Amino acid sequence: MEFDIAGQRYRAAKLDTIKQLHVSRKIGPVLPKLLPVFVKFTESAKAGTPNEDLAGIAAAVEPLAQALADMTDGDFEYVVNTCLAVVLRNQMNNWAPVFVPGGGLMFDDIDLGGTVQLVAKVIWHSLGPFLSGFLASAQATNPAA
Repeated sequence: MEFDIAGQRYRAAKLDTIKQLHVSRKIGPVLPKLLPVFVKFTESAKAGTPNEDLAGIAAAVEPLAQALADMTDGDFEYVVNTCLAVVLRNQMNNWAPVFVPGGGLMFDDIDLGGTVQLVAKVIWHSLGPFLSGFLASAQATNPAA
């Protein structure tokens, strides 16, 4: 998968099956908290008023933020590092890794926002069908969410 973030071109491979399993079990406790956020943003986008209901968005995001805060540092770092390890960045028509285990990020201009976007892209690319099924099934069993 190729995509742009902050004017830079990136390429991400899918995580291998074992890493997909490890990442999915580490983010598993976060998934139920993701559903209200997903629903709120989807409703706002369908209504043509994205980001206008800031109080509603904040209320939906708060449990997700708490679930992320409750993750152990080790689990959080595993997810981030595993996802970043499959991302490459186009540098003068050559692809360079953005992250090297034990060496950290290879580009100083990748900030927190960029890191979160890269990790989210890899998670969605690697676990998207599983997450879509999970969210659809959770929404079907809890329509009030």
